[in-house]
Amino acid sequence: MRRLRAFWFGEADVAPVALFRILFGLLLLNWFWQLFPNLTAFFTDEGILPRHELVRSDPDRLSLLNLSGDWWPVAIVWFASCVVAIALTLGWRTRVMSLLAFVLVSSFSFRDPLILDGSDLVFRFVPLWLAFTSAGELWSLDAHQRSEGPAARGWALPIRILELQIAWIYLATGLEKLGGIDWIVGTAAYYALQLEHTFARPWAHAIAVDPTLSHLISWFTLAVELAFLPLVMIRSRMTRSVAAVAAAAMHVGILLLMNVGNFPLVMIAACVLFVPAEWIHRLVRQNAVAPAASGTHPRAAALLLPLLAVTVFVTAVPSWLDAIRPRGDIGRMLRSLSLDQRWDMFSPNSARSDGWVLAPATLADGTRLDLLNERGADDRNERYSDPFYTRWTKVHERIASAFYAGYRSEYARHFCRTRNSRLGPGQSPLVSFELLYVERTIRAPGEGPPLISENMLWSQQC
Repeated sequence: MRRLRAFWFGEADVAPVALFRILFGLLLLNWFWQLFPNLTAFFTDEGILPRHELVRSDPDRLSLLNLSGDWWPVAIVWFASCVVAIALTLGWRTRVMSLLAFVLVSSFSFRDPLILDGSDLVFRFVPLWLAFTSAGELWSLDAHQRSEGPAARGWALPIRILELQIAWIYLATGLEKLGGIDWIVGTAAYYALQLEHTFARPWAHAIAVDPTLSHLISWFTLAVELAFLPLVMIRSRMTRSVAAVAAAAMHVGILLLMNVGNFPLVMIAACVLFVPAEWIHRLVRQNAVAPAASGTHPRAAALLLPLLAVTVFVTAVPSWLDAIRPRGDIGRMLRSLSLDQRWDMFSPNSARSDGWVLAPATLADGTRLDLLNERGADDRNERYSDPFYTRWTKVHERIASAFYAGYRSEYARHFCRTRNSRLGPGQSPLVSFELLYVERTIRAPGEGPPLISENMLWSQQC
């Protein structure tokens, strides 16, 4: 019992969380940097989701970007976000920068729900919990400003809660998958690795159709997700190291076989939280540093921080435990403060279809073209996923979904606004276009090639 109490409420080596702060700060800078080419399209009133539509569809969410619909205020917030990410990486005013990162990531995330992916939740919650840790006490500008020098150890509780957040991502996703059938029978990878028009890389198809490999990948993924939290939340160097290595291997596989953006990168970085601190000290060849100042930690923090964590984590219980999720005023408050989360990637079953969006258009001079690519308006040939991650993939996936049908009108008007308000010499105005979705449904093993169907999503007159 004493060892368990020391593990949760005693002192912990800060090397893993300090190294993670640096890695996360670099990834956070990249996260913000990736948004820059689409600031207008995603975050202004000229784009695919003007603020009046956002207020109508998702009124509970608070975002700094809701204060203005023009490009330049959004650009200022974006630039400030990059500065915050750099400051966090360098460990300058680490706690303040962590909280600011939480606010800024939340603001960009919930300004446009059409662009969200699984990594955005990780980038939102990590800095929240990081703010309570001693991540700035080592390898940082903060540490060099301390009269005692860098600290070797810090309070364990905030570090454990950060670790628990990472572990909860795995467990919540794994439990969600148990509500389906694909992961249990081992066919999930067969479907997921054939989503070559959205997320799967071209070479993943050969692995998908190999029964042995696809079954092993499915079961290995489920096993890692279910076992990770029990293995890392006990005081055992061996089990924590095994879990970290297995999780890193899983995400390297995802990175090689699927193009799902930043998620595998940030989760690989998070694995350093669970490796023995001695490995990190040896890696950086660090000299001895001063221990943290001894003393008692605030009782209020010891009570309120776990209570906050439990409240946040319970918002992400599997769907079959939906009854215990916070509702009513508490649920709305958590949403407004961006403290709710949900982990259901490729759950409870893997997606069994993908496809591509076509936008055949007519200009005033009679020219026919496709607004989304350089092909002709009547070209129905397959469009494959981009070799590099783009949030437009998520946008098109959602626009094609009936659940997001209410967003199609403003998405379509965006094309009229952006083209007709910026016509160059000799360019013809856009008159009308259609949004079509070519859906490719993957059939069960042995049932034949995928089925192709074409669906009308929207017809727009400019």
